[in-house]
Amino acid sequence: MVHPKDKPDKEDITECVYKVPCANCDKTYLGETRRKLGLQEHSTECESKTKRAFTGSQRSASLAEINKSTVTDHANQENHTINWSKVTVIDREPDCRTRLIKEAIYIHKEDAQSMNRDEGSYQLSHAYDHFLGTSSSSSNSRRAKNRKN
Repeated sequence: MVHPKDKPDKEDITECVYKVPCANCDKTYLGETRRKLGLQEHSTECESKTKRAFTGSQRSASLAEINKSTVTDHANQENHTINWSKVTVIDREPDCRTRLIKEAIYIHKEDAQSMNRDEGSYQLSHAYDHFLGTSSSSSNSRRAKNRKN
């Protein structure tokens, strides 16, 4: 059977929840967007910060920086490479509020493997911890870390 429609390019997909993996460890970043998935903002900042040459004191100072993108923070602080070619769309959702809830659920389920600074734009109740199979201790540490920033 012939497929009448071609699949859209990954970069052209809109209104989705996506996952960005690290090439050096099993951590992933989860995000959502209503725009095209291009991820230029994340990748441009990450590439500009991680490709710089540092002296010892400049490297120490750069580790203390909090960047706009947590992907950049992970790549810079851990000296890792982000695998931009392995970005995957894990859910599609046209409704903004529902998409934010889905993002929070995926971040919550990813638990310790997530490099996200917070639990997303929607705050899930801890009542869902049992159903999502996660522990509230890692969620609490992520919330506390977010409050400091």
